Amino acid sequence: MTQYPVGPYLGKIQAGFGGVVILCIDVSGSMSGSPLESAVQGAKKFAEEAILAHYEVGVTLWNHSIAASIEPKRELSPVIRFLGGATSCGGTDINDALQAAHDLLRGRSAEIDRVVAIFGDGDLGDRDRAIVKAAAMRADDIRILTLGLGRESARALEEISTEVNEQPRTATVNTIAAEIAHLANGLRRR
Repeated sequence: MTQYPVGPYLGKIQAGFGGVVILCIDVSGSMSGSPLESAVQGAKKFAEEAILAHYEVGVTLWNHSIAASIEPKRELSPVIRFLGGATSCGGTDINDALQAAHDLLRGRSAEIDRVVAIFGDGDLGDRDRAIVKAAAMRADDIRILTLGLGRESARALEEISTEVNEQPRTATVNTIAAEIAHLANGLRRR
């Protein structure tokens, strides 16, 4: 552990302190303009903080389906480039994003922290399906952190969150970037 230069086991030791996170950002039509720009700014800061905390970071841009995604990486620059291409369109349904995150994360070791962090400005879409999927993810020890734009969205997303908060995480139009970046604080479980 105190070897310099570092030995061949440093990566293994660091992996035990981090994990993998999929950041899901709502890019539905209602996010166009300033809200999407702020969400992208916050997502970039989130990714930076997560990578510093030894997490691999993947991103899913979602609307009524999956608009685009990038596999988890421990490098910041590909994630930043990917986020720079975000555009808004479509409706709102979190289910495809949940399914893709579950498929990816259940294939990862249960020894690491596996997290899905979700930001949205609407409802869940097919609510019953989302609640069932979130329960299956919880059963696989995958954590779900949520942040909604406005109270109604925050309450809807709270239904699938694994966090226990007095109030659901809520952003305003003016605090989107800061609140998404702040979601990275939920990664520091270990």
